[in-house]
Amino acid sequence: MSHRRGVERLDGLLASAYEQLGVVVYDTLMGQGGPPELHDPDLALGRLLVSAHRQSGASVVKRVAEQREALRSGSRRAESAAEEPTEEEGSLLTRRPAPVRLKYRKQALRLAQAYWPQDMAALTLDSLERVRELIVSLEERERPLGDDRRMLERTSARLGVVLRLPTRQLPLPVVGYDYPVAVEDYLSGHATRVMRAALSAQRLVDAELVDYLSDPETFWLAALEVAHDLADDLDLVHREATALWAAVTAVRRASTDFRGADLRSVELDGVVLQGITWDAATAWPAEWEERIRWASQAVDDDQRVLVVGIEPHDSTVSADI
Repeated sequence: MSHRRGVERLDGLLASAYEQLGVVVYDTLMGQGGPPELHDPDLALGRLLVSAHRQSGASVVKRVAEQREALRSGSRRAESAAEEPTEEEGSLLTRRPAPVRLKYRKQALRLAQAYWPQDMAALTLDSLERVRELIVSLEERERPLGDDRRMLERTSARLGVVLRLPTRQLPLPVVGYDYPVAVEDYLSGHATRVMRAALSAQRLVDAELVDYLSDPETFWLAALEVAHDLADDLDLVHREATALWAAVTAVRRASTDFRGADLRSVELDGVVLQGITWDAATAWPAEWEERIRWASQAVDDDQRVLVVGIEPHDSTVSADI
């Protein structure tokens, strides 16, 4: 059992103990006709029960507040991690020869789009946050049931987006076509892992948790247990989706960054050049060099890095960039 899950279970036990202790105190007082004139040792026992009840309540409130703050902090860290793919993620493809990356640039970008049709990392992170809030509400028994069921329906629908990711699209490798196949192998491996995790999470939602919440008085503990399992599964889905996003970003970078590349041997007719970044060390075919300079603009104040646009500009970029 993970440390986080153990903490969440402890929160649930504390909440339950607090509630049950309150019932004992109330029933004891009411069974005696209301607050009695207590005398020793009854007075000491009564004060002990009241003190324990108050301290348990304070502990539960504190732990719930800490859990919510941890949730917000975890969300910020996850969003930050999703924005910046690691060096390792990008190195596998950027080490391939630049002429090959440029020749098959269009196919590689199409694959990147197919494997990342929308921001699945954001979708799964939001679902994870909602399920963690559901866990808190189950422990506190405070949120209306209808909101929980609608949230689970949205979670299942979002997992369905992940499960519609493509399977392998390209044929088996043939001579001269190995780079697009390598790109798809790279992306499909990540996609398979995120889909496997999403399928497990969706089954928990559709086959178990929705049914348990239909009768919360009877299945409260079962719903809480499955909600913890679902949170674990969604955490895995989000981590795998973040890894897929890093892979997609690496493909796009390998298909865009041609700074310092020797491209003189590449036949550029039919190659999509829009969006390519290059610099003074990039070598273009002689018949294309002037045209590319006319169609490029600087992306920084120093004019050291340029990007190829759609239309030519009024003046060429200096050869001494």
